[in-house]
Amino acid sequence: MSATLLINLPARRSQLSRAASVIMPPTVQFNSSATSWRSSPPTDLGSTTSQTIQTFHSLLPSYSPTPLQPLPSIAQDLGIKAVYLKSEASRLGLPSFKILGASWAVYRAVLEFLAVGLVPNQALPSLDDIKKVIHDRGLDELKVITATAGNWGRAVAKMAGYLGLKTVVFGSDHMHPTTRELIRNEGLGTEVRVVKGSIVDAANEAREYAMEEGREKERLLVMDMGFVGGEKVPGWVVEGYSTMLTEYETQIREQTDGQRGATHAFVPCGCGSIASAVTQFFRDAKREDDVKVVVVEPDSAACLLASLERGEYSTVETGDETIMCGMNCGTLSGSAWEVLGKGVEAGVAVTDKEAHRAVVDLENEGVEAGPCGAATLAGLRRVCADVSAREKLGLGAEAVVVLFCTEGKREYEVPV
Repeated sequence: MSATLLINLPARRSQLSRAASVIMPPTVQFNSSATSWRSSPPTDLGSTTSQTIQTFHSLLPSYSPTPLQPLPSIAQDLGIKAVYLKSEASRLGLPSFKILGASWAVYRAVLEFLAVGLVPNQALPSLDDIKKVIHDRGLDELKVITATAGNWGRAVAKMAGYLGLKTVVFGSDHMHPTTRELIRNEGLGTEVRVVKGSIVDAANEAREYAMEEGREKERLLVMDMGFVGGEKVPGWVVEGYSTMLTEYETQIREQTDGQRGATHAFVPCGCGSIASAVTQFFRDAKREDDVKVVVVEPDSAACLLASLERGEYSTVETGDETIMCGMNCGTLSGSAWEVLGKGVEAGVAVTDKEAHRAVVDLENEGVEAGPCGAATLAGLRRVCADVSAREKLGLGAEAVVVLFCTEGKREYEVPV
């Protein structure tokens, strides 16, 4: 039995480099496939998947739903009916949504490694039960291996710690030193290994380390990036984010007396897992409404825009730095592209200055957000300023927009 579960594994660097020379498309790129596409996400837990996952999250320390905040002044400023912001500034003790996907993925990966199955409509194995099995089988030296741009690494380390496991996290040398230290301080004795190059290089190093011959019972690979055609369906990370969306559905009904759901959803995109989750949710075949999903990227790493423009999975060269560091991915997860390439209405690229302005705007509204989280407001402003794009998206006086703000306030260098 191998501990190296290929959950969301990146393509090899040699494969990526051949697709790297892409001319950047316009800052708003539309997708003709989105009008008719509906999702039917695969799952092994049947129709109870989202409820099961929310139950799992509710058993973790510090669980509570994150807020959905109305932003009436921003809506008025943009000439639309309403703007709501789902804030992930504080989620399960961390300042980011990533713990939702990481906790479920680590949990499922460890269970699969232990050959412990889940049965629909039956109680989930507790964290203490899993820790006991690990100890009884002499697997106390098992380590969880991952690669990160920041928040994902912290989240994996935290969840691994709940199971009594240590973590080795690979990160790019572009990662802020403060972020590295935060990861080291998470979980149980987390080791951070710095790799020269991009997040893709770090992911490849993590893969090679996890697959080292003779270490099968010591290393378990769990990442939130996937390759096209990978044998392992990288659905656990995406499934984990369903709790955020289940909460949103309840909250928007409560705040509008069930009369007004969103017409548009704006979500940030790095490797694409959260964007994929949001797209699958709003484009689900069982939904009766028609919500347009707009994905926001940094202009320095707009691989989705490039892929939409070319009509195929594409890679772009990224700059060394952006304040939207968690989104600095020149390559989408292949599994995410399979969803985003069919289901997103449009992609929009924003600059560091626009993201910083959005951080300030949200702070004035009482929302603490980092640049990655505030990027969705920057994307909404960018689209609303483009008369043609605004009209094509239907962002008129009756539009109701939900912004997914994926991280809390953090340190970064203000762009000039």
